[in-house]
Amino acid sequence: MALSTFVVASFYGCTGGDGSGPVSSPQKGPTQILKSFELQDIQQGVRSMLLQSIEGRIFEEQHEAELTKPFVTFYSSGNVSSVLRAPNGKVDMQTKEIEAWGGVTVVTPDSATLTTERLRYDPKRKKIISKESVRLEKPDSITEGAGLESDPELKVVKIGKQIVRFKTAGAIR
Repeated sequence: MALSTFVVASFYGCTGGDGSGPVSSPQKGPTQILKSFELQDIQQGVRSMLLQSIEGRIFEEQHEAELTKPFVTFYSSGNVSSVLRAPNGKVDMQTKEIEAWGGVTVVTPDSATLTTERLRYDPKRKKIISKESVRLEKPDSITEGAGLESDPELKVVKIGKQIVRFKTAGAIR
């Protein structure tokens, strides 16, 4: 299985404090700050995920990037299956596992909308997972509960302690 990753970004703050060159001593802060951060996950020649962020703060030793306003587009068979937006997040640069928090939404092309405070994407299992309270709104129903495991398309969804209400003629029952 071929696995490719591309990172495209504008570099900012990648030199020592005096502007003399790359920082070589260990730091507690990020080793790089990237504006217009992008990361793609391509599996078997097909894009499965595109992560974009206003800013990515790279921590090379941990193989992580902290993200400002991450926007993730998930793909299935080359087509957009859903988009995720959040105020904050982080990504493991090696595994492509993503965590997002601060009011996360996932929206599919058919307008199914998942909202939660925090979730993560497991690229090996191709699942989005949350232990928090969740709300999944579809054209015909609203499901609320605690904890979630789903495919990014929001087609196969498991919600714990769920309450389902159905919409009929503009009303919710």
